[in-house]
Amino acid sequence: DWKPAWIGGFVWDSNINLAISAAAMSNLPECAESYCGYVERLLPGWRLNAKNYLGCRGFIVAHYNDPENGFLTHFGPSFPWMCWPGGAGWNLRPFYEYAMLMGDSEMLKNRVLPLYREMADFYEDYLVMGDDGLYHISPSVSPENAPTGTHTWLSKDATMDVAIAREVFGILLDLSDRFNLPQAERLKWSSYLERLPEYRINEDGALAEWVDATYPDVYNHRHLSHLYPVFPGSQLSKNKGDVQLVKAAQMALDKRFEFDTSSAHGLLHVALQAARLGDMDKITKNLDRFSHRYYVYNSLVTSHDPDHRIYNLDAVLSLPRLFMEMLVYTEPEKIELLPAWPEGYADGRLKGIRVFGGHTLDLAWANGEVTEAVLHAAQDGPYEVAYRGRTKQLDLSAGEDYAISF
Repeated sequence: DWKPAWIGGFVWDSNINLAISAAAMSNLPECAESYCGYVERLLPGWRLNAKNYLGCRGFIVAHYNDPENGFLTHFGPSFPWMCWPGGAGWNLRPFYEYAMLMGDSEMLKNRVLPLYREMADFYEDYLVMGDDGLYHISPSVSPENAPTGTHTWLSKDATMDVAIAREVFGILLDLSDRFNLPQAERLKWSSYLERLPEYRINEDGALAEWVDATYPDVYNHRHLSHLYPVFPGSQLSKNKGDVQLVKAAQMALDKRFEFDTSSAHGLLHVALQAARLGDMDKITKNLDRFSHRYYVYNSLVTSHDPDHRIYNLDAVLSLPRLFMEMLVYTEPEKIELLPAWPEGYADGRLKGIRVFGGHTLDLAWANGEVTEAVLHAAQDGPYEVAYRGRTKQLDLSAGEDYAISF
């Protein structure tokens, strides 16, 4: 009708991020480019948001922005989006991921690096040094969730905001090595990274949604923003990161999973994070829920709620990313095959998956095992392939094809 849910807006917390998550990995650069080009047209408005509301350089990306100019337009006591420092990093990570999946060094240098430098400028202006010698994020927001006993989303050191700040400075240090940036910048970024608060494990053994222990966790919620280090970030996974933090992330996912969500994007967000943690049970259960609740229209567009109630794009464009994450995990100079493909799922074949480095992967599987894997190299360099606890080291040459056998 003429009054769509949520004013028909682009929602810039988990929704857009999920909706475009499949674009680059699906080897659809024209789709990824359409997102990046749109965001670049909004950057002047995002800069004005940071300047006018907070007196900071860099960007503020709100839950809702004016779709033509990026200005923050959604106000109210419950929506303090002018104080959401993590929004920019969340919505600019797809630039980084797109460039890495395409192996595009020119894009990394000329489009990604300048944006991350501006985000570092924002943190330099926004972070507050505490008496403990750490940089704190205050105010902070964990999207659409509020600590028990409070009446506002405003908080201090939301885990998501801390995770994004860590990611920003970590990516900048990686790009420093890649492009031999000035030592002064490296030292500054390293200093900020080292002085951000550590993640907190709460009394339930779960990764807490807020680093500050005065904020109790609220598990009955469809958003999983505090698991940003698992997905869409890549700080923690079943084989990566501090072992105790990985266990805590799994416990946090368990706690969220106790409360079923009706939102399609909530189901797939859980499944995407479960894939990174190798939790087959949550993948299969949420795909089963998704399959039986009438989320998918005949057009193959999805609904936000069951029974075709709200036309919405979050799930239809994140479902392909989930299947790809179940079939291949990628990070710089490494892939893992079938990291989260449940036993008993259908046999199949997928061609042209983009993996970090600009390479493409053709993959076939049957009875839960890889039957064929061919990596088409886009550039020279070492590459590691992992599969079921085994690894193979490749020395890639651009333009060559590598049949991978274990």
